[in-house]
Amino acid sequence: MINKMIQVRKENGFIKVTFPYNADYVEKVKSIKRHRWHPQEKYWSFPNSDGILEKILEVFEGEKIHLSPALNAELYPSVITRTKSPKQSQHNFEDLKRELLSRKYGHKIVKGYLYFNSNFGIKSKLFCL
Repeated sequence: MINKMIQVRKENGFIKVTFPYNADYVEKVKSIKRHRWHPQEKYWSFPNSDGILEKILEVFEGEKIHLSPALNAELYPSVITRTKSPKQSQHNFEDLKRELLSRKYGHKIVKGYLYFNSNFGIKSKLFCL
């Protein structure tokens, strides 16, 4: 029931907040500085500046919130950009192989996954240069 929850997404450099009418929610939104109501489209907007997203999440703490993937990436960048441990080499896929085998994938499937993952790593390096 995504329509029954607060939706927060990034759009055109702004943070857009929508929810079904609830007087408590309206008061919470109005407590955040630089809010703006758009009556035609029926949503609230905020500038996407430092601390605004955190303030929105703080005000709506305990409520069901659907956060867009773009904002989720801004909020938790470490989940997206993982750092490699010193022991982990570029072409070491032993963890992937072990995980696939533990999920009962056949050896041909595992071999295919390992091939395409290693090939992807090589090609993505070329695009980054």
